Amino acid sequence: MSQFTLDLGRNRFRLVRYAMPLVVLCLSAVCAYLVVKDRFDPAFILAGIAAIAAGGLIYRLGRFEYGLVAVLLAAGLINFFTLPTGRDSRVVISLAISLVLLVIWGYQLVFTNITHVRLRPSPINKPLLAFVAVSIIAYVWSQFMRDPILYVWASFPVVQVAALVVNIALPLMALLVANKFQDVKWLQWMVATIIGLGILNVLSRLFDLPTLLLIHNGSRGSFGSWVVIVAYALVLFHRGLKRWQRAALLTLIAASVYFYFFQNRLWVSGWLPMFIGMGVVTFFYSKRLFAFLCVVALIISLDRLGDLYESIVVANVDEGGLQRLTLWELNLRHVLNHPVFGMGPAGYAVYNMTYHPEDARSTHNNFFDVLAQTGVIGFICFIAMLGTFVRLGLRTRAALRGQRDFREAFAHAALAGCISAIVAMMLGDWVLPFAYNQTITGFDNAIFTWMMLGGMVALYHIVIQHSGQGVKKSLLPDH
Repeated sequence: MSQFTLDLGRNRFRLVRYAMPLVVLCLSAVCAYLVVKDRFDPAFILAGIAAIAAGGLIYRLGRFEYGLVAVLLAAGLINFFTLPTGRDSRVVISLAISLVLLVIWGYQLVFTNITHVRLRPSPINKPLLAFVAVSIIAYVWSQFMRDPILYVWASFPVVQVAALVVNIALPLMALLVANKFQDVKWLQWMVATIIGLGILNVLSRLFDLPTLLLIHNGSRGSFGSWVVIVAYALVLFHRGLKRWQRAALLTLIAASVYFYFFQNRLWVSGWLPMFIGMGVVTFFYSKRLFAFLCVVALIISLDRLGDLYESIVVANVDEGGLQRLTLWELNLRHVLNHPVFGMGPAGYAVYNMTYHPEDARSTHNNFFDVLAQTGVIGFICFIAMLGTFVRLGLRTRAALRGQRDFREAFAHAALAGCISAIVAMMLGDWVLPFAYNQTITGFDNAIFTWMMLGGMVALYHIVIQHSGQGVKKSLLPDH
């Protein structure tokens, strides 16, 4: 044990003892300011007490897994309650729990001498942490390199910080899952949670039940795609399913397709990524089945060509879908003026309002958002991170090929869902919610994507730990 570790162990409690009065004074000053400004909400106190209690419980138990499952449950079931920020944006409970978990984990990594609390060596570490670091640098960079004539409204600094927190918290949650889920049973819990929430979502929407209030926000974006892709992969690859389980999953898939495609055909970002994800799962299951389904889909599409064209293409054009091309062009102009680190989190909003307020809208495209907010450097890191997720997904499914169990089903679902999410990013801000579109409450539906990607990395490490059981040496991580 190093002298540094010993010294840190002796001084840790002294540091905490001296820091606590300072923290209390700062919090008191903040509360006093909020009271004076008539922005104080009792929910601040309740949330603080709950966060401290939950954080202490998780820290004492040493089991982050419960907290991670709680994040998914909160994202799907506690949409009706959010915490105030003093501005229009509000903090969803899933974000609050995630931040508590990340703070505890960060404290353990930096200040404790627990041997098993270490960042797991993984190919995903470098690109993911690089994107997080560049996002922080882009925020600082945007403060100094901002155009001097920009119109910056009073709430923007708070919104920009909130956007930064969301943009780095989501990838870090994937990293946390990859490090803490070291047993397949936690992946099973995650899948069970998603399937259960998917059933609640479909029943609530198809029958207009009051429970829609619970899951409305969390079920937006790519959530429906994840439900269908996970259920479909289980049906095809999990040989151990019972008949009633298989029938229930097929019913869920059919009901979801009915809702997302037949009832909401205009919402392309809701059903197109879902179908692409199902296509990826089918392709890896059977090339013949994939070709057959493609032919069937082509025949049906040609037979209903006129109806599909009117209800999808024409309807989206009438709604202003082609205007996104103009928005992307305007966005790229700003990027050309700030190519290195972009305009910071949510930064292009103030540029739009200053230079062309008549078209001051979000891009509805996560790739353009990332490029504008973090510049070329951040965009490269983001693409590298996505590429690494896909590469790990391909390695994991190859290692588990022919197992026909939950692990193989999860590997295919996560890989297909990753590709589906990439498509969804082209159609909206469903993976990194933009502060002036979904607002930070979009964390509720985006967290499902990042935690499933983290689960995919976790399964990759679970598989390579048992490399003697049929996993090739070429699949070992390249640290």
